[in-house]
Amino acid sequence: MSIAIKHMDIDQLPKTPSTFANVVEQFLQECCILEEQQSIEDAQLFANFRAYYKRVWQGEPHPALLGQFRVELTQRGYHSSSDKHPTWYGLTLRPKDT
Repeated sequence: MSIAIKHMDIDQLPKTPSTFANVVEQFLQECCILEEQQSIEDAQLFANFRAYYKRVWQGEPHPALLGQFRVELTQRGYHSSSDKHPTWYGLTLRPKDT
């Protein structure tokens, strides 16, 4: 069974943690500005990642999307405030093409 994935050069992928990590990395490279002085609210960043993930996986949900997304960011060295509505530091979204 072949799974068509937009934006990726991979024809067939099982849904594994490493595949999720690849989607996170691709999102960061394509959709974010990665600079130390940047910051973004968690809700805004995650909403954009979730939409990106749904496009890549053609609408299929990931069972632990928010928690795993936060883990992936932390593992890549990004830090967030520790309040109920965190802010991530070192990245922000690229401006939308108009």
